[in-house]
Amino acid sequence: MRGLTALAAAGAVWVLVVGDLPFEKFRLPTIRLRVIVAAVGAWLLGAIVAFGLLGTAMPAIAIGILCSAVPARIELSRGERKLHERTDRWPDLITHMRSSVGAGATLPDAFIDAADRVGGDYARFRDVVRHEITYGAGFEVALAQLRSELEDPIADRVLATLAIAQRTGGHRVGDVLAAIGGSVADEIRLRKAHDAALTEQRWTATVALVAPWALLSLSIATNPQAASAFDTTEGMVVVGAGLGATGLGWILAKRASRLSAAPRLFT
Repeated sequence: MRGLTALAAAGAVWVLVVGDLPFEKFRLPTIRLRVIVAAVGAWLLGAIVAFGLLGTAMPAIAIGILCSAVPARIELSRGERKLHERTDRWPDLITHMRSSVGAGATLPDAFIDAADRVGGDYARFRDVVRHEITYGAGFEVALAQLRSELEDPIADRVLATLAIAQRTGGHRVGDVLAAIGGSVADEIRLRKAHDAALTEQRWTATVALVAPWALLSLSIATNPQAASAFDTTEGMVVVGAGLGATGLGWILAKRASRLSAAPRLFT
């Protein structure tokens, strides 16, 4: 029984930290060492505090496991926010490029100047393009390198379009930039509106995750007999099953409220 409980707890940790079911993907997630250390610290702190308040081990361990997912969730949220901030600036980059091309600049020079104006991550893109143009294999190779590094569908579209425009050239480059700029801006607006509409669903999933454990803690804290019941084998099985069920329910709700990912191009 204890082995089954440990297995259920391990599965719950997986879905909470990774965000995917164990059998859905075989690629191991990339987790930074500081996130692992923070997760272990959160688990210890949460379990110790819960045990001090409740006086029973198994619910305290389960609550600690839930707490251990918080650092990973924060790290994932930071990555998503950074990606959205970078994506939101693609229309600005294209607008600056159109201005430079209209003033007679070449496409590589227009990209470098626009990336410098936009700043942020795009300043690094400028350096990559400038280095490849000066010492490497040219503008198209630099764009391919950025596409491989970013692994973003919108970046694929923009950078692949720029590579084609550079290869064909001509007076139609400005029209091509206007078309891709309008397309990307429309897609960003649509995805933002859809994402905002799903915010309530995400909050509901979070409340559904926390509420059962808050009620369990309140029940144990106000009823000493309930605390002793969870120290038995049957109580451990109930807590382990509850941990797996809440974790699985949360990840399914999270998936239901997630926007579908656009396919990548030329990968």
